[in-house]
Amino acid sequence: MPSKTSWINKELIMQSLRSVGWLGIVYFMGLLFALPIDILGKLTNPNLTYYNNIYENLFKMQYPIQMGLLFLIPVLLAVFLFRYLHVKHPADFIHSLPIKRNKIFHHALLTGLGILLIPILLNTLFLLGLYWITELNLYIDAADIFAWAGITLLMSFLFFLTGTFIAMVTGLSAVQGALTYIILLLPAGMFLLVTFSLKQILFGYPTEYYYNIQIEEYSPIVKAAMLENKMISGWDALIYAGLTILFYVLALLLYKNRKIETASQPITFKLLQPIFKYSVTFCAMLVGGMYFTEVQGQGYWMWFGYVVGALIGYYVAEMILQKHWRVFHHWKGYVVYLLVIGAASFLFQFDLFQYEKKVPEAGSIKEAYVGYSYYDLFNSDSEIMMSSENGFVPEIKRDPMLKEEDSIKAVRNLHKAIINKGETSTGYDRMPAFFYYKLEDGSTLVRSYEIEQGDLKEYYSALYETREYKEATNDIFHIDEEKIDKLTLHQEYTAGKTVTIVDPEEIKEAIDILKKEIYNESFDDQNRLSTFSVEVLLSNNQRTGISIRNTYDEFEQWLRDKGYLEKIKVTADDIDWIYVIDKKEHTRELMKADYPGDIFPKLKEQGTGLEINEKEKLNEILEKLSYERQQNPYLVGIKYKGQPHVEVMGLTEEDAPSFVKQALE
Repeated sequence: MPSKTSWINKELIMQSLRSVGWLGIVYFMGLLFALPIDILGKLTNPNLTYYNNIYENLFKMQYPIQMGLLFLIPVLLAVFLFRYLHVKHPADFIHSLPIKRNKIFHHALLTGLGILLIPILLNTLFLLGLYWITELNLYIDAADIFAWAGITLLMSFLFFLTGTFIAMVTGLSAVQGALTYIILLLPAGMFLLVTFSLKQILFGYPTEYYYNIQIEEYSPIVKAAMLENKMISGWDALIYAGLTILFYVLALLLYKNRKIETASQPITFKLLQPIFKYSVTFCAMLVGGMYFTEVQGQGYWMWFGYVVGALIGYYVAEMILQKHWRVFHHWKGYVVYLLVIGAASFLFQFDLFQYEKKVPEAGSIKEAYVGYSYYDLFNSDSEIMMSSENGFVPEIKRDPMLKEEDSIKAVRNLHKAIINKGETSTGYDRMPAFFYYKLEDGSTLVRSYEIEQGDLKEYYSALYETREYKEATNDIFHIDEEKIDKLTLHQEYTAGKTVTIVDPEEIKEAIDILKKEIYNESFDDQNRLSTFSVEVLLSNNQRTGISIRNTYDEFEQWLRDKGYLEKIKVTADDIDWIYVIDKKEHTRELMKADYPGDIFPKLKEQGTGLEINEKEKLNEILEKLSYERQQNPYLVGIKYKGQPHVEVMGLTEEDAPSFVKQALE
């Protein structure tokens, strides 16, 4: 009776272990020192009383070591395990054996998976042992250990299978290693490059929003790099498991159809060679466009960068494929590529899809947001984060979304005005404008612009002066007055000037007056000088602040009546000197300076402006100052006593006292 032949070939396994077994030992020892030994050391150290990096997240333990092992070991394992495919003699030898390709592939693959599995499994058992016999169970749950093990195993398998798939595509080990990381980073990298280019082509494209909100979703390496602060979700785990299986299937299919003689070839399949060539060309084109745009700062340089980047990428890819540098006669493919890209760019450049002109209809908008950026909108699900002794915790819930009809109308009118005005030339006086719409059908529309706010004053005023907008953008309307312990008034520019209000009745009066002042505040008033601020301390030791502008006459009168104003208000006695200049006369100096205040001491010595010393004039000009410097004709340098630097404010033509105009005519 014939004996059965075992499917397991010990010689194949031993051959693989001889070449890659050391990687398993390195992985095991690295994880052992990064987790069990490090945790044991912390638990037995009498000088440590807090173990935040233990109980928050096991990935915080020796995070650089864990990530280094996770990113390096699986890829190296794939490179060394399938090295035989990339060298002619080993490839000929192993495929001449009476063993099916399917069996050879699976022996190498399962050996690699085992080398990854065993170190993770052993360290998981050590962690569970520590959990049961030490105080580790006071800081983490057993579920945290299993979560760490599961995520580490999943990401290791994904990186390994990615490297295995790439091993079938190329015949060079160096190319395999490089392409593995490129493939893992490609979605995020392409997202960054394409998004940057769309920002230059499409007016209003919200590049920063996509960079910061969604970028980690496009690359498993980026996602893994964030494990210290954010664990992957169940949905992410399913996607990565699916990708791991997909790379396994593709690798197996390619292995079965791979020709042995393609060892040492950069790309082993003819069908994939043009894909590789034009992918490299496209990526190099986007990098070139980004580089020249960032360096030169002008849009037309982007197109120059596209042409140069594509040219470099095309010929580098050709050199890799041909394995020599004499490839410059292959120019027709480059010309065809430029024609195709030019036609595609035409669609975006002339906005044939009406992206730039799109503003949602009022009836389709559920709620809208407009501000300088998305940070307030996405700050902990619209919860304002305020400091406390215990860290940062959500206390005041302020919904930044606008829902009322007049507010949405003002947002739409502002948005349409920005579109009608078009893109403004690059300048330091431009301000960001970020729009976010939630529509009735559940979709969103996001736009971001750089605009000159002064040209849109009418539309900003209509929005800013709506009651809902002020309530949505000011914390004071969402504070429970019964929970306020005290108000502390701080001088903005001079140290030591503070006033504390603890009387509940006075606190209530002050808050009521401040609410009224904000309701009555105009858009122009928001740029007025704020010489002191009010810090609100709540009963749970959390704080928020309110800036007090020099237009808050009723609040100032209330402070005067209570005897607080003279203790906090900036007066001529707090100032060394004030110097006023005509901005247009000093354009060159201002452009060269890192900060406008740097030029005032020298201008004061030269006597090219107006120095104000009289107390009455000092107090008069202090009442007129504005934070807006770009749109105002006069700049005012203020040297406060005890301050090493010069504060610079703006002064409008209308607010400038007659003695200033006469002196600077």
